[in-house]
Amino acid sequence: MKKFLLLLTILLPVSLWSQQILDISPVFPTQNDTVTIIYDATAGNGALSGIGPVYAHTGVITNLSNSPTDWRHVQGTWGTADPIVLMTSLGNDLHEIKYHIDTYYSVPGNETVNRLAFVFRDAQGNNVGRASDGSDIFYPVYPAGQLFAAILTPNNNLVVNPGDNFDVRFAASDSATLTLTDNGSQLYSAFQKDVTINVNASGSGPHELILTADDGVTSVSDTINYTVNPTVQFVALPANTKQGINYTSSSSVRLYLPSPGKTTAYVIGSFNNYQADTAYFMNRTPDNNGFWIDINGLTPGQQYTYQYLIDGNIVVADPFSELVLDPNNDQWVPSVTFPNMPPYPTGLTDGIVTVLEPGKPAYQWQNNNFTPAAEEDLVVYELLIRDFVARHDYETMIDTLDYLERLGINAIELMPIQEFEGNDSWGYNPSFHMAVDKYYGTGDKLKEFIDECHGRGIAVILDVVYNHAFSQSPLCQMWWNSADFKPSSDNPYLNEDARHPFNVGYDFNHESTWTRSWVKRTIEHWLVDYRFDGFRFDLSKGFTQTNSGNDVGFWGQYDASRIAILKDYFDYSRSLNSSAHLILEHFGDNSEETELANYGFMFWGNLGDPYNEATMGYTGNSDFSWISYQNRGWNAPRVVGYMESHDEERLPHKNIAFGNSSGPYNVRDTITSVARMEAAGALFFTIPGPKMIWQWGELGYDVAYAVPCQLCPKPILWNYYQQPERRYLYQVWRALINLKTTYPAFRTNNFQLDVGGGVKRVTLNHPNLNVNVVGNFEVTDQFPTVSFPQNGRWYEYFTGDSIDVTNNNYGMVLAPGEYRLYTDVRLPAPDLSIITAADDPLEANELAMELWPNPSEGIARLGYQVDGPAEVTIEVYDVLGRKVADLGTETQGFGYHTVELDGQAWGKGRYIVRVTAGEPQGWRMMDIQ
Repeated sequence: MKKFLLLLTILLPVSLWSQQILDISPVFPTQNDTVTIIYDATAGNGALSGIGPVYAHTGVITNLSNSPTDWRHVQGTWGTADPIVLMTSLGNDLHEIKYHIDTYYSVPGNETVNRLAFVFRDAQGNNVGRASDGSDIFYPVYPAGQLFAAILTPNNNLVVNPGDNFDVRFAASDSATLTLTDNGSQLYSAFQKDVTINVNASGSGPHELILTADDGVTSVSDTINYTVNPTVQFVALPANTKQGINYTSSSSVRLYLPSPGKTTAYVIGSFNNYQADTAYFMNRTPDNNGFWIDINGLTPGQQYTYQYLIDGNIVVADPFSELVLDPNNDQWVPSVTFPNMPPYPTGLTDGIVTVLEPGKPAYQWQNNNFTPAAEEDLVVYELLIRDFVARHDYETMIDTLDYLERLGINAIELMPIQEFEGNDSWGYNPSFHMAVDKYYGTGDKLKEFIDECHGRGIAVILDVVYNHAFSQSPLCQMWWNSADFKPSSDNPYLNEDARHPFNVGYDFNHESTWTRSWVKRTIEHWLVDYRFDGFRFDLSKGFTQTNSGNDVGFWGQYDASRIAILKDYFDYSRSLNSSAHLILEHFGDNSEETELANYGFMFWGNLGDPYNEATMGYTGNSDFSWISYQNRGWNAPRVVGYMESHDEERLPHKNIAFGNSSGPYNVRDTITSVARMEAAGALFFTIPGPKMIWQWGELGYDVAYAVPCQLCPKPILWNYYQQPERRYLYQVWRALINLKTTYPAFRTNNFQLDVGGGVKRVTLNHPNLNVNVVGNFEVTDQFPTVSFPQNGRWYEYFTGDSIDVTNNNYGMVLAPGEYRLYTDVRLPAPDLSIITAADDPLEANELAMELWPNPSEGIARLGYQVDGPAEVTIEVYDVLGRKVADLGTETQGFGYHTVELDGQAWGKGRYIVRVTAGEPQGWRMMDIQ
């Protein structure tokens, strides 16, 4: 009796990637065969094109593997020029290796090899050849003694034009009668093992090629499909159609894909089983620059996925996607962050797909009349969601807004949240600039976060990356040079090679009308659909076609074309939102920045180095006067000054690592380091103009950005908020922010800075309030005579003390790190109270302790619990970080201990009592009245 078998897909060696990347002989290898493997380095991800020698990093998938991708018996040592995996170059980027499967991999007798596994590399392993989607490369191994057959070429779902000729190669594992039919018509039949014939494409529409192999005992078959294009229809694009997705009703959508230089396109998706169906063949615009199609009959509320099949061989997601599915990374996104994620169309396609949802209910905004703070009043809080809240999602961010609102900031700047490669990232490797990356949550939850911020008076500014895209982007893949792994010369969006230094990814050509149109489409999406309040343009100095190579100085020079490009984006943004804040990370020539600032742009103003010199106690290079827009010659306060950003080292870290000292005063002490950030804040927030804080700066965050690497996740240390000296810093900055955003004096244009030396001063002149701020950034006492704008009584904001100024001068003594903020009108006292650990659950390694009475007149009792024999040290600091008392160190046993504190000689004020008992530490704030 003859056996008829339909080959299982898992056994076929004819998947798209294997045909492109590997040529294996014999076609149907068994475990006991000697195989010849030829690797095409231009195929797959193309990472080894033009590179040699090439090494085959290889193993096997066996019956004992834990998964279909669990490699066993791996050959070769990674990163070495290991001869056992060295391939022979055949020229033209082809590389060959030959071996006996069972012997080469030393497969034990109890294992059956199911698949060969490969990636390819250079000697060091710096360049790695993989499948086009970045996955490993696999090829099946077949049982001996059975008949198998397959159509080897062309790829399944080939698309051709009428009259095209193409080769079809088909083979069997042993000689048999091979019969090939096309839509039922026989094309070939003979007793053979491996055959290639030429086929002429006729008509239009779908074709089915069926191969049957019959050896007289068993009959097996294989099927592939190809499609013959219909005639391209040139049809005008309907009015008001936007690039990308246009929902025309709850059950229909219009898709528009700009595509200069392309000839044909299909929409392939879940509505047509990812096949090239002529019903989804796209219209061409009469200018020959784009494709569009209307798709009707969709189910409202149902989620669909799709890609574009362009010119028969390019498969990409929509570059204007608003949500995509990634088969490699989505599995690691927890359901609590992105609930009900649409399923990926596994087995139907490869690579990233776009999600459609016709009839999806619109988000219902609750705060519809929000206007952000004026630019001169802005206090921006820059944050990376990944490193700010442990669950790294918008829901948790919403729950955390009380903390930020209490601090008093009026804008949040989100580091990029657009779809980027991978999950764990700063976001500056974008691939879909209009899609929300699922790692942080859903689009609606992002809108809810923005809505909630607006309800609290907080603007939300989005960090956007228009300098570059990464290779995952369809804007790269549609016009791609696979041999050199970079954009092709005809790419209308991206340069083949970057035109400036410091570029990452692939450099956009902003002089191209295509790029400008694409940028504006994304700007509209975020400003209108998501109601962001503005943008921070990353690496805006890169928006140039002037080729500066590696010359940083030349790159930064005045560039009229770049200015025109940025002004165009500014005008378009403001046409959509007249109050949008537009901030450039530019660092260019001041003549260029002046022109753009006077046009309306704000600029990142990096003052990290001089402020850090001051906080470390090295004042020779600590002049931060460039924070003043007037010193730059600008006509408006548009320097977004900052002491820290995601690109800068943490000031407290450098204070502790490198701080100066004199006698007992040591900046490297943690409490002292944090206290000096109070003085920095006093001489920062009070200077007119917008300001920015990098997350946790208000708590003196001191983890270096190189731990464990600059881009790596950082510890999320909410427990810092419970440490008195850090909470006190928060309260001081909170008070300073309140001054800045409340009183018109802090936006005056009549101010003076004297910030070059160790004692620094800011003077603000205003009809309703004059302000004089002074701080000592030396590490020794200073005795300055401070000039005041006028004589009379002046009030110190933080202590409530007052002084009488005569002759416009006042001599004072300033301890190291001490600062004073005087006003000629008494202001309401700031709230500097803190919640100590006694009011909150103990953190790990936190010592249980209490202090009473508190406040006191100087005599108080300190109690603390020691959990085992320990060296106990008791120290007292003032809020400037100076140690005012050291009760010494002694060994104490388990139990509750008390000690009297006599602080009558310390004077009135606030002090930090620190107890260390081995690893556990505890803090209490002590008030003496």
